[in-house]
Amino acid sequence: MRAILKQGLFVLIALGSIYAVLLAISYALVPPVNLGGGLDSSIAGSTIFMTDPRYVFLNRAAIRPNVPRIVFVGASNSTVGFKQREVQPLLPNAEVDNLSVGGSNMTQIAQIVDLVQDLQDLAARRRTTFVIGMWYGMFTQDGFRWDTPDRHQGDTDIDIERYRYGFYRRTANGPRQILPSDELQLGVTMIHPYLVFDALSRVASKKLRDRLFGRPPYRTDAERNATIVSAADQEAAMKYWRDQMHSDGGIAAEQFVVLRNLIARILAQGSKVVLIDLPIPRWHAKRSPFYTDYLRHKKMLLSDLEGRDGIAYLAMAGQDSDLDFSDEVHPKPRVTRQWAARVAALLNAIGGDAVPGSQAVRSDPLAALLP
Repeated sequence: MRAILKQGLFVLIALGSIYAVLLAISYALVPPVNLGGGLDSSIAGSTIFMTDPRYVFLNRAAIRPNVPRIVFVGASNSTVGFKQREVQPLLPNAEVDNLSVGGSNMTQIAQIVDLVQDLQDLAARRRTTFVIGMWYGMFTQDGFRWDTPDRHQGDTDIDIERYRYGFYRRTANGPRQILPSDELQLGVTMIHPYLVFDALSRVASKKLRDRLFGRPPYRTDAERNATIVSAADQEAAMKYWRDQMHSDGGIAAEQFVVLRNLIARILAQGSKVVLIDLPIPRWHAKRSPFYTDYLRHKKMLLSDLEGRDGIAYLAMAGQDSDLDFSDEVHPKPRVTRQWAARVAALLNAIGGDAVPGSQAVRSDPLAALLP
């Protein structure tokens, strides 16, 4: 028995030594991603995280708790429209993160906010403002957005990253955390060799995967700026969003309820919220069967929030010129500095505890936000 235990100990020591060597090699090949400053999910593809959901889930460990921070969350038009490198210089009194994830609905946005707050103490939460970019495409019902053949039923992209490394376990009652939040950075360190290997394999196979899955070629900023959305492109976009929304017109209330609940949780934790109504090109607003219903739901939402401390709303009026968009939702690179300036002006005005420009404050209890 002693011999077996002794051999087992030698095996464990050998495996540990091999893993230590792999860990050292992986860090020599790819040093730590974030050495300070705000996070930016748009650069995920050039890091070992490779995808924006993985970048957000794992690299949030790099968020510093001791500075005022402004966290942008949304879908890909928030990623493109509010570039971290363009917004940060306009907000010198806070650290700016853009943790937007392409394809998000409000359920996934809520998960991202919860993951950030999970790493913060009460003091850090009180120094944080969440900027939520919204438009009708982010109100797709969970059953339509996430119940797809390529994933476990109902798993968001963030959920997939939770389970991928064993940091969470799937249960009948939802995700169960295995790795404590305060050990997230240690967990990221331990899986570093896997992340490096995965990144290298993705880079090596990129051309093949692009051909197999028919992905469109990468467009430079100059190409995006020169793009004119044709009538055929407009028609294809309308078909795409009808398929995404599984409807020819109405928008279900489900995701507006999720947003209301999210705002309630953020405010209850002492953070602030800025809601931004992201513009879409005029042709899209005019042709979309969903836009009118989106405006109806938005009006009810803002009416419910009117007068509440800690929340502001920005309409981005006048930013909807057809020539300013490279497709049906994404602004051209030449106009994103205008977007950054619009939101920075409001955020600088907010400053401390007062929220100038917000919907006027009302004295209802926070529970009144909940349906």
